[in-house]
Amino acid sequence: MKTLKNLLAVVGFAAFLTACENDKSLEDLPVVKDDVSFALDIQPIISAHCAGCHNPANVNPDLRKDFAYASLTEDEESIVPGNSEDSELVQMLERVSEDGKAMPPSEPLSPFKLALIRKWIDEGAKNN
Repeated sequence: MKTLKNLLAVVGFAAFLTACENDKSLEDLPVVKDDVSFALDIQPIISAHCAGCHNPANVNPDLRKDFAYASLTEDEESIVPGNSEDSELVQMLERVSEDGKAMPPSEPLSPFKLALIRKWIDEGAKNN
């Protein structure tokens, strides 16, 4: 009986830890500035982490410097201006996309870069 109680305690503790780990909140993201600029803040992230694969020679959408904004905003699900939570781009970057896509595939973006992208989308995903 004591072994069963110990086993249940370990399983319960493991479930608690797992639940806590997945309990991500927007409050956990770094604080970023207001008026995030696509050209100055977002494009450099995309160029550094995405455009190497996402170009006409490899994979759509085309995320090279002069094409990224149009490519990201032409699909209504990819970026939902004013709503980063429902934007497929954020779901892929956070590795929680319903279709299992995780971008970039090599390693996740830093929390700061992810927070900048979220803020840019929440501010309306402007081409500024």
